[in-house]
Amino acid sequence: MNLIVDIGNSSAKAAVFDGDNMVMRKRLGDDQANNIAMIADEYKIDACAFSSVGRPRPEVADAIRQLVPFTVQVTGYTPTPLVCDYASPETLGADRLAAAVGAAYCCKGHDLLIVDAGTCITYDYVSAEGHYLGGNISPGLGMRLRALHEQTARLPLVNADGEIERIGSNTINAIRAGVLQGMDYEITGYIRTMMRRKPDARIFLTGGNGYRFAQETEVERNDALVEIGLNCILQYQQR
Repeated sequence: MNLIVDIGNSSAKAAVFDGDNMVMRKRLGDDQANNIAMIADEYKIDACAFSSVGRPRPEVADAIRQLVPFTVQVTGYTPTPLVCDYASPETLGADRLAAAVGAAYCCKGHDLLIVDAGTCITYDYVSAEGHYLGGNISPGLGMRLRALHEQTARLPLVNADGEIERIGSNTINAIRAGVLQGMDYEITGYIRTMMRRKPDARIFLTGGNGYRFAQETEVERNDALVEIGLNCILQYQQR
C-alpha cells in the first residue's frame, strides 16, 4: 500500500493506493500528523510520497518518515517518468510536476495541457515524447476576489458562489461576473490555443475550482491528478 500526501496552499489531502488503484482519498484537516498516523495504521502503509507547496510543516514530514519505511519527498529535482526541461527545478512546485506526471500516466503518447484551478491557476505542458516543458502561473479565484477588495477603497469582498450575470446589474454581481467570466475566458483561451497548435492534444482540468470552468470545452476532469502523479513518481522511485 502506498500513502500519498499532497500539502497545498489551501488544504492538505491524503490518498492510499493499492498498486495503481486508489482505495481512499480524504482531506487531512488541521491535525495533519495525527491523521496521517491513523491512515498509516489502518492501511499498513509500505511506502509514501509527499509534496508540500504550502507553509512548512516539519512535524508532518517527520511523522511520515517515522511511520513509513520508504518515503520520498517530491520536489522539482525528483526523478520522474517524465524528462523535466524546466530551467529552474528548485522553484518548480511539486504539485505542478506531479499533475503533469499524472496526466501523462492517464494519456500516454499525446501532447498535454494540464490546467490546475486551485489557489493559483497553473498551465503546464507535456510533449508527446514525455518531456515536461513548463508552463504558466496566474492568480486563482480567491486571489482575484481579494485583490479587488484589498487594492481598492470601496469594492467589497465578494463570495464566488451566487448569481452570475452576463452583465453585472450591481457591484457585487459585476465583480463576481467579471472574475469568474474572466477566468473562464482565460482558461478557454489557453485550451483553444493549444488545440490550434496541437490538434491531437489532450486537455486535463483539475483543482478545487476546476469544475467551474470550460464547461463547453472537451476536457478530462480529474480532481485526483496530483495524487495519481505522486503515486506514479513513488512507483518509479521503487524500481
